[in-house]
Amino acid sequence: MRKLDRTAVERIAKGACFLGSGGGGPLSITPAIIDNIFKHSDHVKVVEVDEVPDEAGVAIVAGMGSPQHSAGITFDTAPAAAFDAVAKASGLHLNYVAAVEVGAANSVIPMLVAAQKGLPLVDANGAGRAVPTLPLTTYARAGVSAAPAVLSAVGVPGNPCEQSPRDASAEAVEDWAQVVLTTNPNFTQYNAGAVSLWAMSGSKLKQQGSQPTAIRGDLVLAEQVGRALEANNPLAAVVDVLQTHQREVKVLGTGRVVAVQERDVGALDGGLVTVVMEHGVLQLPYLNEFLGAFAWDASPPRYLLGPDMICCLTPDGEALSNPAINDRFKQQGAFDMSVVAIEADAAIRKPDMFAYFAQHIAALYPGFRGGYEQPASLSMNWTGIARW
Repeated sequence: MRKLDRTAVERIAKGACFLGSGGGGPLSITPAIIDNIFKHSDHVKVVEVDEVPDEAGVAIVAGMGSPQHSAGITFDTAPAAAFDAVAKASGLHLNYVAAVEVGAANSVIPMLVAAQKGLPLVDANGAGRAVPTLPLTTYARAGVSAAPAVLSAVGVPGNPCEQSPRDASAEAVEDWAQVVLTTNPNFTQYNAGAVSLWAMSGSKLKQQGSQPTAIRGDLVLAEQVGRALEANNPLAAVVDVLQTHQREVKVLGTGRVVAVQERDVGALDGGLVTVVMEHGVLQLPYLNEFLGAFAWDASPPRYLLGPDMICCLTPDGEALSNPAINDRFKQQGAFDMSVVAIEADAAIRKPDMFAYFAQHIAALYPGFRGGYEQPASLSMNWTGIARW
């Protein structure tokens, strides 16, 4: 077990914002969440996955919904309310809490539950990045039952909760949640809420093999990336950290954001960020998170496809989520941004995951005719990071 002080948590939030590939909640809402954490404790207890007893109970806690509508959201006691409701509905005694993904908000919201309830946080998550929907996580892929899932309203007295159908799959929970977040008046102020789900045993959490239940160690990576963002040359320092962790990484370049096109996708945020580079144009489609990157500097154009990660920062080291990119562009117009591609964790870097991301792009942009067929094969000349 180790203990995270406030500086460590703040660095994790910044590093996780970068690693979230545009999603996972905006960094701008994390100061209020971190203030709330340290009202309850002077540290956050963190354990490694192998420290969790087999018979222990673990549940996942996160924010869910539209990052663009989350300004002013504090999450108050809503995550803990959802966590308690899942404990009651599942019948499990929950001793530990873990994250759904890596992202500024969704890496610290489980810490809030840990601090408020005096529980350890497990250094585990379900994606190694942020992902648009619940079925894209390792928890879903490993066969952990998503139900019962509970959504809790933020900013509403008593944090009223809604519970999913008990037999719902991850896909069904995702559909149910989208309806609740966009139609239930307790949730429509932000089109967002706190969610808890995937209650499981410690032995299930520790499952490895061909499909691990969880990805391990990303809190350590996020903290080191957060520290690197403070360096004199943040881009080089971040790349050095990633390479030290044996991550395949490519700097796609530093260019100028010249357009951000938004699309209405219910409780999610969709759109396209256009970056003019020295030798061409980079376009980044997103659905909360970046789905990939088109590069129009070759013939035929090159394309990187999620779950491989597209991560962004300013030249002075500010990690950028999609809400931050959108807000900055609205407030000041064109600005400089560095774009980094990172190969996703092997646990989610699977053929059907590439297909999911291609389908999400096609849903956003029906004119897209790409589609993942097999490794290193996508129309429009899909290329892996190593070959970019």
